[in-house]
Amino acid sequence: MGRRDRALTGAAKGMQRSAWKIAVYIRLSKEDGNDVSYSVINQKALILKYIEQVKTEEEEEYAIVDFYIDDGLTGTDDSREEFQRMLRDIERKRVNCIIVKDLSRPFRNYADQGYYLEYFFPLHDVRFISLQLPFLDSYLYPETMQSIAVPMQGVVNDNHCRETSIKVRQVFNYKRSQGQFIGAFAPYGYQKDPNDKNKLLVDEQAAAVVRDIYRWFVMEGMSKMAIAKRLSSQGTLNPASYKRENGLKYENPNTHFECTLWSAATVTRILKNPTYLGHMVQGRQKVKSYKVHHRVAVPEDDWFLVENTQEPIISQGLFDKAQGLHARDTRTAPHKKELYLFSGFLRCADCQKAMHRKKYGNYGYYVCRTYKEHSGSACSKHTIREKDLIKAVLKMIQIQIQLVDSMAEMIQKINDSPVVQVQSNRIADNLKNRKRELEKATRLKDSLYESWQNGDISREDYSRMKAKYEEQLEQLGQTMHSLRKEQETLFGGVSPDHPYLQHFIKYNNIKELNRGLLIELVDTIFIHENQAITIQFKYADPCKRAVEFIEKNKNFPD
Repeated sequence: MGRRDRALTGAAKGMQRSAWKIAVYIRLSKEDGNDVSYSVINQKALILKYIEQVKTEEEEEYAIVDFYIDDGLTGTDDSREEFQRMLRDIERKRVNCIIVKDLSRPFRNYADQGYYLEYFFPLHDVRFISLQLPFLDSYLYPETMQSIAVPMQGVVNDNHCRETSIKVRQVFNYKRSQGQFIGAFAPYGYQKDPNDKNKLLVDEQAAAVVRDIYRWFVMEGMSKMAIAKRLSSQGTLNPASYKRENGLKYENPNTHFECTLWSAATVTRILKNPTYLGHMVQGRQKVKSYKVHHRVAVPEDDWFLVENTQEPIISQGLFDKAQGLHARDTRTAPHKKELYLFSGFLRCADCQKAMHRKKYGNYGYYVCRTYKEHSGSACSKHTIREKDLIKAVLKMIQIQIQLVDSMAEMIQKINDSPVVQVQSNRIADNLKNRKRELEKATRLKDSLYESWQNGDISREDYSRMKAKYEEQLEQLGQTMHSLRKEQETLFGGVSPDHPYLQHFIKYNNIKELNRGLLIELVDTIFIHENQAITIQFKYADPCKRAVEFIEKNKNFPD
């Protein structure tokens, strides 16, 4: 039976055509590296040569409809722009023949290969030709499509992708662990170092916007939506548009390409990004597998965080305040651009629910949200006028600041006490002497092995002396640990310059209540039914340690 006769048998009969409308499919991916045989030019030349050859041998006409070229894309899924365009042309009957260099060009996924070769192409009467690995022609040699070589090559191609994916992930994870930036685009506010693509430099124009966002949110009490509207009204390009404006081929599937406006979600991402502290934070998302490219969030504990890898844009204090505000209920009326002074701070002392702000005439009032929504059967009003609340809270904060200032003076007095100084000097001298002994014993222990190798001491002496020095080192370590604990107990880990104390003392002359003051010093304000208020201040633990230190040491003689 000749080749022409074989073409008319079995499944091939349904493919008989007077003309073959050819789709030349070419794919080059990053995983192919610099392999010249896989270049677009080489693949195209090989296929064109084959077409010219069969034209002289076959009676049918061969016409190339189009070249479908996916450059730089993986073959592990079929969501490739040109591959999908080819499929649409098949469904429109524009194409009835596909020619590829080898099976790895259209498929690196074993399951996809089976679907298209065994179902989709036969369903649409498409002739499939692979020139290599292995040679296939579903029209002239239909039996080749049933060869065991086809699924075996599919497994090999699939496994190649799996192994490549593992190796690439290992390299990327190593770079992440070293604080090297591996992203395609720098975070908004930064740019890649032109001399080292794994380093970030501050982009001053965008960084100024980042600083404004934090200042407006933390210090001016603006909501995220209000910040987004202000930036948009100022004509400030959103991060995606800014990247494109600077010549980067950036696309965000979650936003319209032409949209330059800001959103509250974009503002939120900037306010939560620790990269602006100067730290490299990577690996916050991952693809499900080398085949399934859907991205999923990674738990924060599994992020790659390397500190102090680039110049910070935001201070740690400002960043911490922003994170504290995220956890608060700061809802405002739709027309309100800025947050109310107490937004997110007020709670009913009985039901613990947030207080609701209402306005009567020119006065603002707060009432228990539970009472407002469920009537008096659930909770009582706990009503308090905003003006009275401002006065009371300011007074209580001023008293707390005075108290902390007095504590700082007392701590300084205790630390300057002769008794404390004598004890401190004794501990310091002891630590210094024990450290010297530790270093000497370590040197002697390290020299034992060389002495044994040189024949200066016997094996028995080496083992005995090694055990002796190890015991001595352990005892010295325990002694130094005890001395440090004694030193810690003496000073209680407290000094007049302790950050807790300074947070309050710097507001010593405060005359007016503002949101920045509340954010820094106050955790929650509880409103009681009789209009009494209780303030839960921040830094409760260091405050407790400072009080305990003063109580324990206040009777030291001057």
